[in-house]
Amino acid sequence: MKKPVIVCIDDEPDVLNSLKIELKKAIGDRCIIETAEGGVDALDLLADLQADEYEIALVLSDYIMPDIKGDELLRQIHESSPDTLTIMLTGQADLEALSNAIKYAKLYRYIPKPWQNEDLKLTVVEAVHSYLQDQKLTDEIQKRQEVNEELKLVNEALSASESRLNQFLEALPVGVSVYNPDGSIAYFNQTARDLLGADTIAESTAEQLAATYQLYVANTDELYPPDNLPILRALKGEFVRVDDVEIRQDGKIIAIEINTTPIFDASGNVAYAIAAFQDISDRKQAEKILADYQRTLEAQIDERTEQLQQAKQAAEAANKAKSTFLANMSHELRTPLNSILGFAQIMEPSPNLSVENRENMRIIRRSGEHLLTLINEVLDLSKIEAGRMTIDPKIFDLYRLLEDLQDMFQLRAQNQELQLLFQRDPDVPQYVRTDDIKLRQVLINLLSNAIQFTQSGEIFLKVTKLEDSEFINLLDSPIACFDTTISIRDFSRTSSGFETVDLSEEAEDLTVPGFFLHFQIEDTGVGIAPEELGNIFKAFVQTASGQKNQKGTGLGLNISRQFVRLMGGEIVVESQLELGTTFKFEIPVGAVYDADIPAPQINREVTGLEPNQPCYRILIVDDREDNRQLLVKMLAPLGFGLQQATNGREAIEMWENWHPHLILMDVRMPVMDGYEATKQIKVRIKQREQEQQGNGEMNISDRESPIPKIIALTASTIEGRRSFALLVGCDDFISKPFCKKDIFDTLNKHLGVQYVYSNSTDFISTGDRNNLSGSPSNAALAYLPKLPAEWIDNMKQVIRSADFNLISRTIEAIRDAHPEFAEILQGHLDNFDYQKILNLIAEAEELDNADEGGTN
Repeated sequence: MKKPVIVCIDDEPDVLNSLKIELKKAIGDRCIIETAEGGVDALDLLADLQADEYEIALVLSDYIMPDIKGDELLRQIHESSPDTLTIMLTGQADLEALSNAIKYAKLYRYIPKPWQNEDLKLTVVEAVHSYLQDQKLTDEIQKRQEVNEELKLVNEALSASESRLNQFLEALPVGVSVYNPDGSIAYFNQTARDLLGADTIAESTAEQLAATYQLYVANTDELYPPDNLPILRALKGEFVRVDDVEIRQDGKIIAIEINTTPIFDASGNVAYAIAAFQDISDRKQAEKILADYQRTLEAQIDERTEQLQQAKQAAEAANKAKSTFLANMSHELRTPLNSILGFAQIMEPSPNLSVENRENMRIIRRSGEHLLTLINEVLDLSKIEAGRMTIDPKIFDLYRLLEDLQDMFQLRAQNQELQLLFQRDPDVPQYVRTDDIKLRQVLINLLSNAIQFTQSGEIFLKVTKLEDSEFINLLDSPIACFDTTISIRDFSRTSSGFETVDLSEEAEDLTVPGFFLHFQIEDTGVGIAPEELGNIFKAFVQTASGQKNQKGTGLGLNISRQFVRLMGGEIVVESQLELGTTFKFEIPVGAVYDADIPAPQINREVTGLEPNQPCYRILIVDDREDNRQLLVKMLAPLGFGLQQATNGREAIEMWENWHPHLILMDVRMPVMDGYEATKQIKVRIKQREQEQQGNGEMNISDRESPIPKIIALTASTIEGRRSFALLVGCDDFISKPFCKKDIFDTLNKHLGVQYVYSNSTDFISTGDRNNLSGSPSNAALAYLPKLPAEWIDNMKQVIRSADFNLISRTIEAIRDAHPEFAEILQGHLDNFDYQKILNLIAEAEELDNADEGGTN
C-alpha cells in the first residue's frame, strides 16, 4: 500500500527546503513529502501523483506566488481532490483570500509566516491524523455496508429457502407430521390434516394420537397400542415402517402406511421425529409423486455439484491470479529498487560527498536493502502457502549470526529498560551447516515477540549443542556427531506427541554428519493462558495479550514453526501468566570441517580497467531511463564504450550497426521485449554464418563484428525465468536489483575484463569472539593501528555527547590514514554501538602505551 503524500508549494526554494525538513521531523516516514515551486508546477505534480494512484493527504501552500494566488490554487486542488486537506502558509493573505480558501478549498488551518516550528509540526501531525482517520472511517463504513449487504442477501436467501421448503411440504400429497422429543406435535402439513380429518393441530402428545385421531389396528376394533405407535418408537431412535393402521372417521375407513424417522443432534440425541403417512389405495400415485420428488432432489444435488465445481475453478483461478499479482508487484517494486540501490552504490564511495551526505547514502542503501528483504519475505510466504518453500543449507558463522542478533535487539531492549542476555555453551561450534536465513528469521520472530510482551526483567537466549534430540521423535536411530548422519524430516504435532513426515524431495542433499542445536528463548513477560497455548502457532490467531497490544498479524509464530519443521526440527512452548514464556526449538545441523570454513571476505572497489585491453562496446537495452543511467554511471567511468536502446527493436538496429561485444538486455519492454530481440539476434547470427560458409568466405574478425554475449536483466521473480532466458539464447541472467559486483563479475566472466582496484578495502568480520559481551572482534583487532593520543581523547569526548554526525566526522578524520579501521568504526556507529567503539579505542590506547613502555 502506497504512503499518503504531503505537497508543499512555495515559489522560494529556501522556504520549501526548510518546510520539508520540519515536516520530516514531525511525521518521519509515515508520509511522502513532495515540493512544487509555484502553482502551475503544483498542479502538474498533483496530476502525476493522482495518475500514479497516490493519496494526497495534505497541501501546504503559500498565498503570494507569481503564477497563481494561494486561494485560487487551493480551490482548484480541492475540486480535483476533495478529500485532500489544505493549509495556507503565508503572512500576506487578506480576509477575502482566507474566506475564499475556507469556502471553496476545504481550508484546514491558516499558519502565518514566519511560522513557529512547534505550531507547524503540531498542525501538520494533527491534519495528517485527521485525514487518515477520515479515510479509515470511510473504509470501515464501506466494509460495514458490504457486510450488511451480504447479510441481507443471506437472510433473503434463507427466507426464500424456508418459504420454498414450506411450499414443498404443503404441496406434498403425503401427510407429514413432526414431533418434539417430549412427544408433543410440532407440525402437520395440510395433507396430514386432510387425512386425519383435523382442521387444527390438537394439543395432544404422541401417546394420545390413537385416541385423538381414531387410529385402529387394521381389521380390528382395537385402538392402536400407544407403546407400539411408530412415532413413539422413532422418538426412541428407531426407524419404523408400518402398514397396519386404519383411520376411522365419519363412517370412512382409510388404510394408511406410516414411515417414521428420528432426527439426531450433534450429540447423538433425538431432536425430532418425522412421520410420513399416506392412503395405501393411492400408493401408485404416491410412489410416482415421490419418484418425481426424488428426481427434483437429484437435480438439486447435480446443480449444487456443478456450483461447487465452478467455485473450485474460481478458487483455482483466484489462486493463480494471486500468484501472478505477487510476481507482477514484485517486479514493479524491484524495478525502482534497482535504481535506488544502484545509484546509492555509485554515490556512496564518492570522495566529493560530505560526511553527512555519505551517511545519508548509507541510510538510503540500508533502507532499500531492507525493503528488498521484505519483498522477498512476502514471496516466501506465498511459497509456504503453495507448499513450494524449500531449504537452502550452507556453511555459515553461527557466532556472527548471534552477534548480529544481539546488536539488532540491544538498543530496543535498552529503550524498554530490559536486560538482553545471550549465552552459548563452550562446545557449540562457530561454523555449522543449515539454512541460516530461516534460522535467523525464526530467532528474530521469537526475540521480537519476547521484547514486545515483556515490560520488565530480561530476555535470555541460550544455545546448546546436543548429540541426541530432547523432544524430536526421529524415525531413525539416535544420531551422534561426526560418526553418523542426520536424516532431515518434517515433524507435526499429534495428540500423542510428534509424528514424522519424510521431506526427502526437498532435502535430498542434506544427509551430512551432524548433531542438534537447541535454542531456548526465555522472557519474564506477561505469559500465555493455558487455554491459548494450543492456538499460538495457528495462522492469524493472536493471544489475548497480542490483541491487547494490537501489534502484528498473528503470522510470526506460524511461519517460525513451519521454518523449524522444514529444517528438520520442532518447536515447543511453555508459559505461565504473569511469569513469562519459554520457546524451545531444536534443529539438526551439519558438522563443518576446518577445510570447509570460508575465508573472510574482502570487498574491493573497482576504480578502472587494466591497460592493454580491447575497447569493449556494451549496449544497454531498457525502456526505463533511470535503469539505463544507472548502468551508464557504473560503466562509463571505467572506459567502456556504451550505447543505449529503449526497446528490443532499437537493440537489433544498434547491434547491426555498432557491433557490441556484450548486450545488457532488459526482458520486459514495449514494442519488442528482450526475449524476442535475443531470439532475432541469434537467428540472424546463425543465418550469416551459414551464408558465409556457403560462399566460402572467412568469418568477419571478432574485433570488428564480434558475436555478442547477451545478459538478461529482469526484476521478475516468477520461477523459471532464468531457464527461459537461457532457452531463448541469452548467455546469462542477472536479477534486479543488482549490485555493481554482479555487473563487473559478469563482464569478467563473459569478456574476460580485468579491473584495477582501489587500495582501500572493506573487511568483513567473521564474528569470532569467545563470548557475546561486546568485546572487539579479532578482525577489528587485526586492523588496530597506532592512533594519535589527541584523536583518542577527542573521540572519547564526542562519544559521550552521543552526537551521531560529530562522531562520524571524527572517524572521517583518520580515514585517509587508516581506512580499514575507520570503516570498522563506522559500521559500529551505523548500529549505534558506542560501547564497541570505546572498547576499540581502549585497545588502541593500551597498544600505544605498550609501545611507549617498550621504547623506554
